[in-house]
Amino acid sequence: MAAEVDASKAEPQITKTITKTDDGAVVTEVLHHTHLHMVRCISIRQKEELANMILRGLNMKKNKKYFTLTMSCIMICTSVLAAFPLQAYATSGTISETELDSSAGIYLEDKASVMLSNSTNKGNLKSGFKTRSSNTEIALMKAYRDRLAQKGETYKDYDTDLEILSQYIGDDGNLYVTAKETTMLTIAENNVETGYSANHTFVYEQNGNEWELIEDRQLEQTGLLPLYQANQFVYNGSDGSSEADVPIINENESDVPEIEASIIKPDVMEGDKVSTRSGYNYQAMATYLEKYWSYYNPAYRSFAGKGGDCTNFVSQALREGGWADKSGWYKSSDNWWYNETNQTWSWVNVDYLGTFARSSGRCTMLDNVWKLRVGDFLQVKAANATSKTHSMMVSYYSNNTPYFTYHSSNRYRRSMNQVLEDWSGGTYYAYRT
Repeated sequence: MAAEVDASKAEPQITKTITKTDDGAVVTEVLHHTHLHMVRCISIRQKEELANMILRGLNMKKNKKYFTLTMSCIMICTSVLAAFPLQAYATSGTISETELDSSAGIYLEDKASVMLSNSTNKGNLKSGFKTRSSNTEIALMKAYRDRLAQKGETYKDYDTDLEILSQYIGDDGNLYVTAKETTMLTIAENNVETGYSANHTFVYEQNGNEWELIEDRQLEQTGLLPLYQANQFVYNGSDGSSEADVPIINENESDVPEIEASIIKPDVMEGDKVSTRSGYNYQAMATYLEKYWSYYNPAYRSFAGKGGDCTNFVSQALREGGWADKSGWYKSSDNWWYNETNQTWSWVNVDYLGTFARSSGRCTMLDNVWKLRVGDFLQVKAANATSKTHSMMVSYYSNNTPYFTYHSSNRYRRSMNQVLEDWSGGTYYAYRT
């Protein structure tokens, strides 16, 4: 049975409080009283709607007539809303982003806090939710954090945001909410923000009149672990390292050899790069990467989930920075172009792009990954792989460290230290644009 509304007690409190002032602090007090005396059983979303009505009343030029009319409407609406308890709202199959933040958001922030250098988090969430990070995942995160600290990279702050993508009630009666997580970590040594986005499906079980979080299904690798370790926690499994599905190129097609780059950090670092070809706008490349790293440019087809979008994204940035299309047969590594119906293999495939970059003279090879600068790109062959599997471009450079922004998985300013952890044991090829 719905809770009764005691309007005789609530109305004088609201009138007395609101007529004092219309600043935010008093509005908070009004909502507090409203919650206690008028709408004890309505949902968070309904409370937000009620709050908007109050705010509109406050902005009516402090005209008592309009204010009284607004408050009368509020009282009527409150009586109607109170007839529909939270359980009815819950079984409608939706929750608000506010509710998601107060459950799944807290859970994800608790995990992110493990990466802080002064963290005492042992992986036991304070929120009381049924979902728990496994002891294995937390232990791996701590070891990862400590390895990065030994390389001079620690974190002092974090921020996590969630965006609901879809939600539905399953046949089991549970609520399934698919959401996009964006988590940023602040590097203590230089205040650079580094981050990632990844999709999750959060499973909620009805507990009385509320939804209770019981499971986090990671649909993509998070950035809180090296890629090869994060794979094991992806729901139903994903290695995240595949590329656009085209044949492995015969390297004899290029007369310019590909040189493996060292990963040992030099004692003395080089200065800014000198362009191999005039007319390239490296800052335009970087700006493009950091604009579309998480929300893809709709002007281009996405290959995420279709083999991988990493090289496609690098090609987009190269074009933005001045690379001109080179027409010809789309299967040839001698050509590089994109149009509304098709693109060359060199546009979307790691090996083909590398071959085109060398044979066209648009790039030269670097002998060390730490020499990469803004607008340069790095290609990787994973340990035990037979061909290269990933392309990524430098979008930022600070404190003698390149930072990469890329797709599949989506990463923002991932440091060279992180990248070398992601692809531990791999082979690296550094391209100077």
